[in-house]
Amino acid sequence: MSPKRRRRPKPAAERSWSASSAGGIDPVDIEIDLHGMRASEAETMINIHLQRCHNARLHIAKINHGHGTGVLKQLTRDTLTKSDLVVRHYPGSYGDGGDGVTIAEMNYGGHKAFNRRTNNSIVPKSLRKR
Repeated sequence: MSPKRRRRPKPAAERSWSASSAGGIDPVDIEIDLHGMRASEAETMINIHLQRCHNARLHIAKINHGHGTGVLKQLTRDTLTKSDLVVRHYPGSYGDGGDGVTIAEMNYGGHKAFNRRTNNSIVPKSLRKR
């Protein structure tokens, strides 16, 4: 190979690349797993997870609590009901884990939960009587 075509080796900083939080962007996982936690630990983890999802501007947050005795499920739903960061929450679908997973929709201000009577313009309004 001719000397003109030979490439210089890359500097060590460019050889190994890893994501850093220096740019202000932290990767956020959409789902949290509460299996094996006690109620006090789980409540703190739920609040931290909701705050991280809200800061990352995610639309939904998944909380995997499992079926078990129902303590974590009830705690999760009570915490989500009290939280100002959540518009609404509901159990996951059959493919998502069913009743063992709770999905929370995040609140960013103008978003309203879907209500067929008030938000849907397709449903005609009743006509006035003359």
